Amino acid sequence: MMYQGDTFIGWLRFGLFWDNIPFMNMLYILEAYRGQGNGTRLVSFWEKEMAEKGYRQVLTSTQANEQAQFFYRKIGYTECGALLLPKEPLEMFFIKDL
Repeated sequence: MMYQGDTFIGWLRFGLFWDNIPFMNMLYILEAYRGQGNGTRLVSFWEKEMAEKGYRQVLTSTQANEQAQFFYRKIGYTECGALLLPKEPLEMFFIKDL
């Protein structure tokens, strides 16, 4: 969870992909706090924690029709695959070396 002072402003949730690669499956910053670097700071904090635990890479994904893909590219993630399920937008996967 992320706070600005005493105010809750967002969260990041993750699990382990294939039981060994941290996979960020939710990044959410409340609308009033977007565009201020909060998402970048929260992801950077998470990446640092993962590196300290010995992980060498992290993953995330977003749908092709969402703006998040541009954010992930901006902070150093690169596309590494995609999944297309029936009647769903393309799910894009991103990876970053720590």
